[in-house]
Amino acid sequence: MIFFHLTNDDCVLESRFKSESHAGIPVFYDDNGVMEAVSDYMIYKCITDTDAASSVQTYADQLQKFFRFIDSYSDDTKKLTWDRVTDAHLIELRNIMTEEGRSPNYIRNCLETVFKFYEWAEMNKYIRKHVAIYDDDNEYLISAKRGKTKRWVWPYYPRAVVTHKQTPTNEQLEKLHTIVIEESGSAGLRDSLLLSIYERTARRAEALREIKVTSIPDWDEIEESLSENKIVRIEITGKRGRKRDLQFLPETMELAREYIEGDRAEAVNAAKRRNKFYKEPSELFVGETTGNPLSLQYMSTRISRLMKKAGIKATGHRIRAKALTDIVAAYDGFDERGNPYSGEDILIRAAEHAGHSSISSLRPYLAVSRSAGLASKLNNIERLRVIETQLNLKQKQLATIEELEPILSAIRNGEGYEEELIKLLEDSVD
Repeated sequence: MIFFHLTNDDCVLESRFKSESHAGIPVFYDDNGVMEAVSDYMIYKCITDTDAASSVQTYADQLQKFFRFIDSYSDDTKKLTWDRVTDAHLIELRNIMTEEGRSPNYIRNCLETVFKFYEWAEMNKYIRKHVAIYDDDNEYLISAKRGKTKRWVWPYYPRAVVTHKQTPTNEQLEKLHTIVIEESGSAGLRDSLLLSIYERTARRAEALREIKVTSIPDWDEIEESLSENKIVRIEITGKRGRKRDLQFLPETMELAREYIEGDRAEAVNAAKRRNKFYKEPSELFVGETTGNPLSLQYMSTRISRLMKKAGIKATGHRIRAKALTDIVAAYDGFDERGNPYSGEDILIRAAEHAGHSSISSLRPYLAVSRSAGLASKLNNIERLRVIETQLNLKQKQLATIEELEPILSAIRNGEGYEEELIKLLEDSVD
């Protein structure tokens, strides 16, 4: 069986000048132990290529699928190994995934990951004269051609299908925040706050890994920002090591501080009571039952489920698409002469704000923002969202108080409150 495990902080890698601890690197194993080539490739992706940890784990999942395919492959008496794979094998894997009902986009992404591994292995001499990346007329086991960006690509990918992805509206996000408070129990404030951070262009990994407890201003700083009507900036390091600021209203930081001193503190204290070796994490968001940092996959699944309940046919990633539209809109407007800013100027500024290396990926959001007239509405939208979240939390607290009122009344009147308590417990079970 082919599988991988992620390294923890005890994994130390030696470089030319220093040693560094690296957690989250996928290490592959088979029946003979560590699979050296693919594990080295994962180290390269994590360290040299500076991909986000969540992306590297996606690559590992895709490569695991491929290696399990060749591990179970048999068309002769000799076991198929990764260094004997040909175009025919990759085409067979492509056909198998098609028969499984996988989308062309999913299949293409998997095969692109596999091809990039083989290209890297060829360039780093794990295999030789196996992949056709030499601009000659020789025949190779795995084909390659120059793509539109002049990079090497495999010629037999399925055609990608471009589908329209729904971007949530403000009304839908309002409903989502309400449902999150109602459905998430003690994690309601946490999940609503996480959505608010997505709405300020944070990627999933940035929100869960980059934002620390120390990133959140204290009450004095929040009060100062409120009185001076100042935006609060939180610096994060995004993809490819780019640093940028996420911008929030001080009202949103009030919610974050309430979460730190309320629900988060309860989760941390409970974890300390359960385990004397528990160490409080630096990350802002933790599990309400574990006190540990939240898993990227867990929160993606959780948010997607809540969005489905709110009637939004999209994933949590589309909240960031909505945020990008808003950010582009925020930079739209007029210069000192009353002339509208050029689209190019707007996109350059928005790309820097959102942590994008290319402005071309933001062009669709400019058209959406201008058609929706969002530029003047952004801060009002966030402020109203905070107020609504606070209102939903208060309503939830009042509902709890109303449930306890018969018991409190019985105690005040000197009556037996046991019957009312038993009735409340029975109702909660029902």
